[in-house]
Amino acid sequence: MKALLIVVSMVALSAGVSAADGGKNNYGAFEGKVIVEWLDDPFVPTMRLVEPFAYRQPQGKVWAVPGGHLVKGRGLPPLFRDLIGQPFNGGFRKSSIVYDYATQTMTEPWDDAQHMFLDATGAEGVNEAEGKAMYMLLRTQGSRWEVPSSTCYGHCHGKQEPLLWRPVVDEETVVELLGWVRRNNPSLPEIDERAQSAILDPGPHVFPQQRCRVFSGSTLVNILC
Repeated sequence: MKALLIVVSMVALSAGVSAADGGKNNYGAFEGKVIVEWLDDPFVPTMRLVEPFAYRQPQGKVWAVPGGHLVKGRGLPPLFRDLIGQPFNGGFRKSSIVYDYATQTMTEPWDDAQHMFLDATGAEGVNEAEGKAMYMLLRTQGSRWEVPSSTCYGHCHGKQEPLLWRPVVDEETVVELLGWVRRNNPSLPEIDERAQSAILDPGPHVFPQQRCRVFSGSTLVNILC
C-alpha cells in the first residue's frame, strides 16, 4: 500500500471531547498544520510528520516537533490508550504528537511535558474535565525520565541511557480516579495528590546499579561507581 499524505483534522471526534469555552481560557496555540505520512508497518501504526509543527504554551514556551519525526503513539501509557482511546483516532491528535516527541527526546522534565499536554488538549478543543482526566492518567502511569543534565547520569545510574521508566500502578484505583476527575473536575494539586494513591512503585530505581569493590582502610566494601 502506498503511503498516504493526510492533513489531520482539527475537528474533535472522540467521545467526551467538545469545543473549548469560546476563548474564555487561554490555552496557548498550535503553530503550523499536522501533515503526516502513514507508513506501512504490520505491527505498529506509524506516521511520519512531513512538516515541522509546534505548540506554544500560554506562558510562551514553545514545544517544537521537527519534520521527519516518527509518531508511533507509544508516548501515551497503555491505560491511557485503553481508557481514553488511541491518539490517531481521537480529538487530541496534535497534543499527542507534541507529547510523543517530548517522551522520545527527553530534553525537558517529564512533569513539564505532562502539564504541556494538558494545556495543549485545551488548545485543541478538549473540555476541561476530560483534559484533566487525560492528565491524571499521565500523572499515574505516564513515562518519566531524567534529562541529560540530571545528576543521576553520573551518580545513581552511572552512564546507563536512557533513564526512562513508568510507574507501576493499581489499575482499579486508576479507573476509580478517572471517574472522580470526570465527575468533580478537581484542581491540579488535588489530582497530583490523589494520583499518588494509585502508584505502587514510582521508580526510578529499577535499573541495575553498578557497584565497585574498593578498600576503605583495611575493609573491602561495595560502593556505587
